[in-house]
Amino acid sequence: MAVQGVERSDNVEQSDREKIDYAKLLSIGSLHMGQYFPMGFGGIALPAILRSVGMPLSMMWLLGLPTIPRSFKWLMALVVDNYGSRRIGMRKTWIIPCTLLGASLYYAISYLPPTMATIHVIVAILVLKSIIMGAQDIAVDAFAAENMNDADRATGTSIINFMATIGGFLGGSLMGAYDILGWRWTMTIAATLLILAVLPAVIRKEPPPPPASEMRRKRGERPSLIKALKRHDSYYIIPFLFAFGFAGTFMGAMFTLFLVDMGVPLPKIGGILPVAGLIGSGGAAFATPVIVKHLGLRGAGIVGMCFLPIEGLTFAWLSHSGELPGFFALTALCSVLFFTTGIYGYAVSISRFRWASKAQAGTDYSLQSSLWNLGVYAGGATAGFVAEWFEYTVYYLIAAVIATSIALCYVLMFNHVERLVQVREQVELEDLAPSEEAGAE
Repeated sequence: MAVQGVERSDNVEQSDREKIDYAKLLSIGSLHMGQYFPMGFGGIALPAILRSVGMPLSMMWLLGLPTIPRSFKWLMALVVDNYGSRRIGMRKTWIIPCTLLGASLYYAISYLPPTMATIHVIVAILVLKSIIMGAQDIAVDAFAAENMNDADRATGTSIINFMATIGGFLGGSLMGAYDILGWRWTMTIAATLLILAVLPAVIRKEPPPPPASEMRRKRGERPSLIKALKRHDSYYIIPFLFAFGFAGTFMGAMFTLFLVDMGVPLPKIGGILPVAGLIGSGGAAFATPVIVKHLGLRGAGIVGMCFLPIEGLTFAWLSHSGELPGFFALTALCSVLFFTTGIYGYAVSISRFRWASKAQAGTDYSLQSSLWNLGVYAGGATAGFVAEWFEYTVYYLIAAVIATSIALCYVLMFNHVERLVQVREQVELEDLAPSEEAGAE
């Protein structure tokens, strides 16, 4: 089977590029904003609220329990990929009821004021909500992977990532709503925002399942983790995503503590990070599709990769000098660094949607996410030990080497993985089981 080892996004004609359906992409982005809203609330606002009512630090581990079900999304994906109503939409079959149930549980929590007597019940409800919303996450990610094509994937992924950042920001900002409105109204707002985020996608008619998914069903095949792991492209994709998660978290995990140890007051840190994050993520969201259009996806990865050592060297130099610039100068510096290195992160995110098989998009993307999250955990768990042992200057130099090396792997393997993915797509569309076609060849 002859397949050109050329990046497909570079082969899209200009007339096709002009047909980008921005309404579709914004509706997909809105779904992801709804995904990240609960994460921002659970990771930022809720710990602060419970701490303010007297929850001891020794009990903070309870708030990690709702994140555990996300580690098993790959298992739930086998069910989500296989069942659904064609009349409602294979993905909306899961998105609609899971969102309504998740919002209902938020509303139920509004009747449980946060106290030491209710905290265990609140956490138990959040664990149940996490299980339900895990299925919604799988359907949302699969919906995005199935409905973005080579012409709009770069723009769509940028919209998704930026709106996800906004969702996390809104979730975290509920901490302020609690001080003004109280617990019941805060949780009611959370339930309402969760529903509003999915409305644009729910109102739109869901396209039919992609041809690869239809062909899988025609062959009588079910989604398979074994098949996903045994594909040749997975031999490169899975290890890379673990390393990508590790490197990104290892570089960024100590930044807040670095600022604290450099004497930056907490209120200023609370101003620097959200502003720099939004500016950096927003800038990368707008710039990456333009770079992909002119240089291709691999070229965008190269551009972002070039700034990774600069980011590490900058923070190493600041640590060595013992002085930080003023608030506005430091915010501007972080914004520029987050913007430039964010281009590489966006390139990888675009590739993730490209790499997921349309025959079992939920299973593939969830498997990728699981390995990426495992790398995130490993990077976060390792960073503190390295920083304490070597101190910040050497730590940031090590982080720069690791991040740049992993980015170089992405650039070097890009064309080979693209060829493997194109071969896999052709096999999935043929009216033969992959094993039969391989034997015929």
